Amino acid sequence: MKQFALTTCIRRIWIMSGWLRQEAAIAAGMLVVQRHQVELREEEEVKVEQQVAASGGEVGVDSQGRLRRVRMLDDYILPFECGM
Repeated sequence: MKQFALTTCIRRIWIMSGWLRQEAAIAAGMLVVQRHQVELREEEEVKVEQQVAASGGEVGVDSQGRLRRVRMLDDYILPFECGM
């Protein structure tokens, strides 16, 4: 059976609309993940601000990204446990 130009055109449009639906679904998923990461980052910033305020501003971040109490000595930062 011979395909007509209209049938071929409709088929191409149908295939491209499927691709566009997939791209839209992927983009929406990426936006949701990005929004969730921003919310987590904001929550962490609020937590850091609260800890800094509670400790009088003597909070630092160690190599694993965890907050630790520190003492400031001129040009050096020492963990609180190493202080006198």
